[in-house]
Amino acid sequence: MYEVKSGLLPGFVWLTPVGFIIGLAESFPFGWCAALIFGGLYNAFVGPGSEA
Repeated sequence: MYEVKSGLLPGFVWLTPVGFIIGLAESFPFGWCAALIFGGLYNAFVGPGSEA
């Protein structure tokens, strides 16, 4: 898991306070991007007028 995070989140150091803050700050935009992509895909496939 460390290798994945170090590649995706530059400046991230495992289990340090600064690494935690950097990881949190860099993960927040990634989460929003994923939400926008998957939310848009969901709305595109389900359609605006259908009951979920």
